[in-house]
Amino acid sequence: MKESETWFTHIQWLQERFPKAQYEDVTGLCKLATRAEVAEQDWSLNPGRYVGVVIEEDGKSEEEFISGLLEMNSELTRLNLEARALEEVIAGNVMLLAGEE
Repeated sequence: MKESETWFTHIQWLQERFPKAQYEDVTGLCKLATRAEVAEQDWSLNPGRYVGVVIEEDGKSEEEFISGLLEMNSELTRLNLEARALEEVIAGNVMLLAGEE
């Protein structure tokens, strides 16, 4: 069931981007570059030089964005502290297993 849901999600994603069921350039995703375009880019095949960037508006104000960013930073700080504590526990357990303590 889970695998079917995954495939359905992929199919839906493709249909949204390629509604005509045929290839077309999609900004931020894919572009069929000509040989001349590649030459203009000094033969670089870095996708970012061709596909462009899609900037999606999330509807948040600057204040809402900063508030969310600060919340995520607080969570990151908490998770880093938790990770450090777990590192000590793991190191201690390894030492016990190795008979070094």
